[in-house]
Amino acid sequence: MAFADWVRIERADRQGRAAIGARRIYILPTRYGLVFAALLFLMLLGAVNYGNNPAHLLTFLLAGLGGNTIYLTWRNLRGLTLRCEGASPVFAGDTVKFIVRLNGEGRERPAVQLMFDKGEPCIVDIPIDTAVDMQLPLAGLNRGQHQPPRLVLSTRYPLGLFRAWCYVICEKPILVYPRAGKTWTRPGDTGEHTVGGERGTGNEDFAGLRAYQPGDQPARIDWKSYARERDLNTRLFSGEAQAPLWIDWDHAPGENTETRLSALTRAIVDAENDGLIYGLRTPTMTIGPGSGPRQQHQCLRHLALYGQGDD
Repeated sequence: MAFADWVRIERADRQGRAAIGARRIYILPTRYGLVFAALLFLMLLGAVNYGNNPAHLLTFLLAGLGGNTIYLTWRNLRGLTLRCEGASPVFAGDTVKFIVRLNGEGRERPAVQLMFDKGEPCIVDIPIDTAVDMQLPLAGLNRGQHQPPRLVLSTRYPLGLFRAWCYVICEKPILVYPRAGKTWTRPGDTGEHTVGGERGTGNEDFAGLRAYQPGDQPARIDWKSYARERDLNTRLFSGEAQAPLWIDWDHAPGENTETRLSALTRAIVDAENDGLIYGLRTPTMTIGPGSGPRQQHQCLRHLALYGQGDD
């Protein structure tokens, strides 16, 4: 069993906050600390052998300095607070940027290192009473919802003779969408429309402006009027109103589940980029027509968790 499997671990609360307690910090000498201790031992032997008082003074002075370093290294972590902000959803194959906010809580914290267990370390100096955000990279995740690995918080400040560290578990799930496949022709892309004179979201005659609503496509926002310091408005069109596009599991190309999920992901991304109103049908769920970031996230989240019992 590894050492990290039985040590005391700090656990973050539901909001992702954790404070490093004194009993959760472990400290051991580094390689330089072992060399320093060996040199002190040799100096002590020489001082005793020759009865040299200045040598005794220098040896015990350096030993006192080393002993004080143990406390300073431990103190650099004690009381440090952190908050796991989590990570934005990414597509499979992309690197996750997991954000952790560190706060020194009334004391400057130089040379603090934060990393995921067996991940790439990030080192930062935390000014007094200042929060610092750190982005921890995490790669190689498949689609689905993942719990982040154990966080390792450590420091070798001030002399590098000792390393103090602690472990923190933060339960902030990471959502990974399926990898987007190749573009394919979706049924309904050939221009299905409903006829009528009501205002819709087609690209025909300009019909006026209305106040911006969350979820409106950026391409339909009247940026010129906004640049003139007017309110944020969305352009409306009249004539033909675009019929909803249904992205259907049965129409997606692919010989297995993963390739179909990739094809559906590509269809959703393309439909959103094209400013279409779209819905999603799979064997387990039907998501009604809509558009905007919320609709895209709802559809991609369903595909990310498809078959994992977390829908």
